[in-house]
Amino acid sequence: MTDTLPLTMKAAICPAPGAPVEIREVAMPTPGAGQVLVQMETCGVCHSDLHLREGQENLPDSLYPLVLGHEGIGRVVQIGAGTKNAPEIGTRIGLPWIFETCMQCKPCRTGHEALCAAGNARGVQKHGAFAQYALCPADFAVEIPEEIDPLRGAPLLCAGLMAWSALRKTRLEAGTNVLIIGAGGLGQYAILIAKVRGARVMVVDRDPSKLKTAKRLGADVIVPTGEDAGAEIRQAGGADVTLNFAPSPAIWPMIEAAANPMSDIVAVAMVHDPMPLSMMWLINGGHRVFGSSVGSRQELADFLAFAAAHPLRVEVQAIALEDVNAALDALKAGDVAGRLCIDFAQ
Repeated sequence: MTDTLPLTMKAAICPAPGAPVEIREVAMPTPGAGQVLVQMETCGVCHSDLHLREGQENLPDSLYPLVLGHEGIGRVVQIGAGTKNAPEIGTRIGLPWIFETCMQCKPCRTGHEALCAAGNARGVQKHGAFAQYALCPADFAVEIPEEIDPLRGAPLLCAGLMAWSALRKTRLEAGTNVLIIGAGGLGQYAILIAKVRGARVMVVDRDPSKLKTAKRLGADVIVPTGEDAGAEIRQAGGADVTLNFAPSPAIWPMIEAAANPMSDIVAVAMVHDPMPLSMMWLINGGHRVFGSSVGSRQELADFLAFAAAHPLRVEVQAIALEDVNAALDALKAGDVAGRLCIDFAQ
């Protein structure tokens, strides 16, 4: 198969922080020792890609021009010389946020690879999957179950995995009241995962259409954002677990008002400004407040097995690679109901 590969490929590249993404013809990457080359089938378009295009992650200019994308699915077409334990040619694998880590530090050894200080992210420190071909370290190649459609499956590698990992860290049991703040793509995956696990799900969002979608996906209680939202949630039973997907510190008073004693509160959305967390509220309520980012390889494998058995019907809209910049503009404008995904067959 190596002899049939082209010398160049198309890729969606961000030339500099704050610059529009450009479709360019670039040299085909070559897998080195420990790497495989993947022919991409699909790649989801994520808010993190928008942040990177807009220059909001404060990356050094030296990392640009940069191929974005970290929700990729494709098949292995080439294996680097000397690579051990590589997936076989033709294996369908995922290309998620984590590109590689040191595999030696305490976070890596305890299943918290996202916290590795030496880790590299796909589409950040390493070129991503908005391209016809992409590299993947063999040690970080997670196989995609054949039951999962590549178009629907691509957003599972970041949006779905973040929801899964966040819920996994909580004391979720059947009958637990789970409050989800923000019913965009991540929130929708959280609704579906929590419902399968037997939770009673409450959703808060400012967009009536997203609340309607949340109800369709199985949310038991929907509440529009407002001054009384926390009290309404508390009146409806209160929150034992809260997942925040809304990137604003303004939601904290609502979280305090909604929380039952001994609740778990998980920060998932990237909120750069401080929140007014009261130590006395924390002590008197016995709450746990913690953050959650992307999941580990094992969490991804577990989640994909779960998704294969329980298809997660979040709306996914297919786009062509050439339309990725317009897709990022749509995300910026808030005009996306579910998830967007590049279909490389278009």
